[in-house]
Amino acid sequence: MNRLEEITADYWEVSKFLRDPDVPGNMTTEESFKLLSSSDRLRPTEWRLMDLMHVITFDIIEGNTEWRPEKQRAIGSVSILPTKG
Repeated sequence: MNRLEEITADYWEVSKFLRDPDVPGNMTTEESFKLLSSSDRLRPTEWRLMDLMHVITFDIIEGNTEWRPEKQRAIGSVSILPTKG
């Protein structure tokens, strides 16, 4: 898997857990930020993916639940991702 494929896979994994709370498995906020930090390896020409990763990072930080109002997992501005039990 090349560098861009790895970064895209990181974005997909985090967005899957964040945007679909019914997906099996769990991911902590720390794990999601670690995966999203792979965007640091993107080149300026790959700005679209960089923007997507920036948006999802702030969705987590700000507890944005616009895309899942009926299954809110945020308290105040803190995102509550499912955690490993």
